[in-house]
Amino acid sequence: MSYQVLARKWRPKSFSEVVGQEHVLKILSNALSLGRVHHAYLFSGTRGVGKTSIARLLAKGLNCEAGITASPCGVCDNCRDIEQGRFVDLLEIDAASRTKVEDTRDILDNIQYLPTKGRFKVYLIDEVHMLSRSSFNALLKTLEEPPEHVKFLLATTDPQKLPITILSRCLHLHLNVLDTSLISHQLNHILQLEQIESEPKAIQLLAKAANGSMRDALSLTDQAIALGNGQVDAASVTVMLGTLDSAIAFSLIEALHQGDGNALMQQIEMAAVQGADWDNLLSQTISLLHQIALLQVVPTALGDYSDNEERIRFLAQYMAPNNVQLFYQILLMGRKELAFAPDKKIGTEMSFLRALAFMPKPVDSVVAPTFASKSNSLLSAQSQKSVVTSPAQQPSSPLQVVAQDFVATDQQQLTQQANSDLPTQTKIQPENTPEPVAKSSLVPEEAPSITKNILEMRMQLMKGEQLTKKSESVDKIRPQNVNVTSSVANVRQKAKSLENKDIVDNGSDQVKITAENYQWQANNIVENKHELVVDTKAFRESLNGDKTPEMTQKLIKEMAEKDAWCAEIEQLDLPPLIKQLAINSFIEQIDDENIVLHMRSSIKHLINSSTNSAKLEKALANHRQQVVNLKIIIDDNQAIKTPLEKREALYQQKLLHAKRIIKDDPKVAMICQFFEAKIDEASIRPV
Repeated sequence: MSYQVLARKWRPKSFSEVVGQEHVLKILSNALSLGRVHHAYLFSGTRGVGKTSIARLLAKGLNCEAGITASPCGVCDNCRDIEQGRFVDLLEIDAASRTKVEDTRDILDNIQYLPTKGRFKVYLIDEVHMLSRSSFNALLKTLEEPPEHVKFLLATTDPQKLPITILSRCLHLHLNVLDTSLISHQLNHILQLEQIESEPKAIQLLAKAANGSMRDALSLTDQAIALGNGQVDAASVTVMLGTLDSAIAFSLIEALHQGDGNALMQQIEMAAVQGADWDNLLSQTISLLHQIALLQVVPTALGDYSDNEERIRFLAQYMAPNNVQLFYQILLMGRKELAFAPDKKIGTEMSFLRALAFMPKPVDSVVAPTFASKSNSLLSAQSQKSVVTSPAQQPSSPLQVVAQDFVATDQQQLTQQANSDLPTQTKIQPENTPEPVAKSSLVPEEAPSITKNILEMRMQLMKGEQLTKKSESVDKIRPQNVNVTSSVANVRQKAKSLENKDIVDNGSDQVKITAENYQWQANNIVENKHELVVDTKAFRESLNGDKTPEMTQKLIKEMAEKDAWCAEIEQLDLPPLIKQLAINSFIEQIDDENIVLHMRSSIKHLINSSTNSAKLEKALANHRQQVVNLKIIIDDNQAIKTPLEKREALYQQKLLHAKRIIKDDPKVAMICQFFEAKIDEASIRPV
């Protein structure tokens, strides 16, 4: 007996064997069971999703000798003849080869005759969109009012090309592209029945290469079996599909992140040695960038990169989201322009070089602090260093006014102190230094109370600085190396710290990494030998984000310690989508084997596919090591909280506690008292 390919051998023989397409099967099954079968069905969808197979199964259900049924017997003469393609009352017509109106008229001339053997005469017209305009017009009247013994089953991959008059006369059923997991499961099932050894990684590659088509997946599997000498292994499948090692895509993105052009070109040359498909290389890199961006938002979304979890998590943590989006857009455009490049390798190289060229570089220079005074610069005797303040940066708060006045006064004191120990010819003369103002003129009697409070705070700051200065020896100031600017910068830094005490450490040049800013500011810290500038506006905006990954993990850990269902969810091996189903449901244990999950209606779309609940049921059974019967119902009763709602309640408790601590802090209270400051509670986050 000649060999039969897998795509024909494993064509489904009943509705229960069809992979996916539950919505279409439900419509047809109910129609057959109720006896409400339409006279014309139109099946649309991409290649290899089951259009012709479902049409044949419908014909079998209509002509089974046991009666019109959604579960034909499969053993009667009619069922066997339909399976073998020799049933006389099932006419399969290839519209691609019979496009002329004369061919359509020949078909219509025989419609009036009763079926020879079956209950209905079924016309299965494949690729119906290939018919000519005249053929469609000839078919219209018969398609609208066919004889009672005639059923039309039309199949097409391009329903947009059908006239609206044809569409309006048919019951249109669209078949979806098959999910990769469904194809993988079916391939694994078929290879087990065929007793062919296979590797999970190879099956995953074949399912992904099929692009949603079950027939393509089976055809590729036939090819992989032949290449692997009777088995399906990952090495053979990788060679057959021309798939590159995922490590190359990782190395390319790492080189982009580090700005290393030499490493970037080396990886492209390595891909060329492996005979890379350049479009495929760009596609893999774009897919990896998408997964990195997704992982930055959903920390559990690893996708197909669980084998390289540590590597992808490192990139997700240290690559800025705007860089990820920039690389994605540039490589996507490069893939579109690949056909216009003189050579595809050149086009690929230019895409990566363009991404490298447009990547934001760290800023080398730092703008001076916003504290400015009339004396903007002090010149030393030899180094001629200057402290420049941007004209646009003016004091905008009472604290900045105090600091500005304090810096101006301190500059004068430092200049006088330096000049006292220097020869006459090396005296330091500050530029544009105003004449000393009498204290009585600074504090007029009619001054408002807020001004007096500010000046009182200024005096406290000056006393603290004077105590520090007295402990230092004036003899250390040498004529040949006078640097008053450095001291002024330190004074400015200390004044700045009063307004941003939680951001800048007074004794160092490092920005404190908090739970809110740890991920992206690590790459944007710019150090300067003299002073450090912190963009307070950007920092405040960063506080408006959601909970950090660390806080989310902390909430998960604490709830796992308090609640058994929360703890069990974290122990289950669940994909991110299925885990969302679990954490949005509270559990009701009926007995040892029966479980009811009360799910919120906001995510009821997750159970539209029966595979989701089946995966959760399987994970529970594996974890509990017993049979589990899972039932999911919609329940919005707020008396019992879901794990996600419990985490949110715990977070709100922590947030209230954090706000209480800020309000009770004596230093914060002092700032509010002297400067009439107000606490922005919206910026407070627990850590």
